[in-house]
Amino acid sequence: MSLRRFFGVCAALVVLAGVVLCRTYWVGRQTAYAASAGGQTVQTLALPRARGDFFDRNGRRLTGTTPRYYALCMPGEAGYTALFPYVSYENQGLLYERRNLAAPFLVEVDRDLTAQGIQSWMVPRHFTGAVAAHLLGYLDGEGHGASGLERAYDTLLKAAGDKRSVTCLMTAQGRLLADTSPAVVVEESGTGHGVRLTLDADVQRACEALAAETMPRGCILVMDTATGELLASVSTPAFDPQNIAASIRADDTSLLNRPFCAFSAGSVFKVVLAAAAYEDGLDWFTHDCTGEIEVAGQTYRCAQGRAHGVVNLRGALEQSCNTYFVALGQLMGGETIRAEAEKLGFGTAAQIAPGLKTAAGTLPEAEALQNPGELATFSFGQGALTVTPLQITAMMNTAAGGGVYKAPAFVQGITDADGTLTEPLTPAVPRTVLDKATARVLRSMLESVVTDGIGSEARPGEGTAGGKTGTAQTGQYNVEGEELLNYWFSGFYPAEAPRYTITILQDGILKPETSSAALFARVTEILRVWGGG
Repeated sequence: MSLRRFFGVCAALVVLAGVVLCRTYWVGRQTAYAASAGGQTVQTLALPRARGDFFDRNGRRLTGTTPRYYALCMPGEAGYTALFPYVSYENQGLLYERRNLAAPFLVEVDRDLTAQGIQSWMVPRHFTGAVAAHLLGYLDGEGHGASGLERAYDTLLKAAGDKRSVTCLMTAQGRLLADTSPAVVVEESGTGHGVRLTLDADVQRACEALAAETMPRGCILVMDTATGELLASVSTPAFDPQNIAASIRADDTSLLNRPFCAFSAGSVFKVVLAAAAYEDGLDWFTHDCTGEIEVAGQTYRCAQGRAHGVVNLRGALEQSCNTYFVALGQLMGGETIRAEAEKLGFGTAAQIAPGLKTAAGTLPEAEALQNPGELATFSFGQGALTVTPLQITAMMNTAAGGGVYKAPAFVQGITDADGTLTEPLTPAVPRTVLDKATARVLRSMLESVVTDGIGSEARPGEGTAGGKTGTAQTGQYNVEGEELLNYWFSGFYPAEAPRYTITILQDGILKPETSSAALFARVTEILRVWGGG
């Protein structure tokens, strides 16, 4: 080969190598080629979804949101150092652990860091606690509903916000590809759904304030007599949904939603016997109360051993005469009383929402009530009987509402993002369980409890009311050996045309500073101001 030909071949090879190198450099600079080079160069990071809200009956939000920010942490010490001052103590540890990874990740920060040159995105933080915390429930550490209505509607609420992700095109060295920036992609549009409840936010807040001021432990329920919808559902002591650990450490029963729990009933249950007696044609029955009565070798007494003399059904309710109802129970029999209680909803759990039920309470078995002693205690609301405050409210509402039982309701339906009802729930069909005449007489007798009987502290400042007191033994004792009691009052207001049914329970205490009857009267004042009552 001649020298000229040799140099020609060398020159051609140099030119070809230059072309290959230039082409390689150009390809390396193209985003599309880089993205197609392999999935390992594309990093997709999911942002949390915004959660749907709960609303009151007027479309006002019961849950709240606060802004929270997520920043993109790039691999290497520089990303770790830049973000360290803006994260929580827990996330500082996360940053330290992941600082040497070859892939970016998202971390929650305390502010928007865009002005500092750090990519960050806002996601609303959903929280409960401002109102009706026990009913709404709380979220777990992953943002899922852990209790109450938050848990019942978790799937629906989680899908409310858009499903978004941050996509980064990365080099093999763990850096953003040149001329690219993180992009937010909407993978799935949110439904915007929320849940509208029956609660009235004004009435709920006012009742919560009253409970916090006057009740160490207990609950308040306010029901719309016409519909069975709950306008307020309060449980105390309160808890902080943002700090569940504090309630667990305190072991103070603050996580219990008392309206749904079962308690010893006491004399408030005597309304069931009064209804059964009237419908069984025993309204004529009278009893000479000497303050005590003996059944099967066991003595049962009226409160403080007080003798009421000869009393009829109305007088026995007015004075809450135990011996009258023990004698009446023996006359009627356990089967009759138990059947009446079942008609009025006792012994059955109430379905509140998908997967959320109240306690059923306990009714003594029919066989057990063949024992005269068991029947005697059952007849004045003690023994094996337990009831929920919601069951007591529904029972009293039946008497106030002409004998028609209306299933307690807490949810009106599904809403859009602004709280407008879009999918109303079909309410349960009311059922007549008491004759109208029975309900009319019951209502009159319960009004007498307030005007002429031991429930006088329940008398409203304006208007009239009816209802029944109850004091129940619990079998629980304080360190001094004194028994703790449950103190009830359940009634309706105003008596002549009931609009509201109200139940107050103060449970497991020695003696209340303010009686449950007096608290009932204060709730009627709240309803006059906020409910138009």
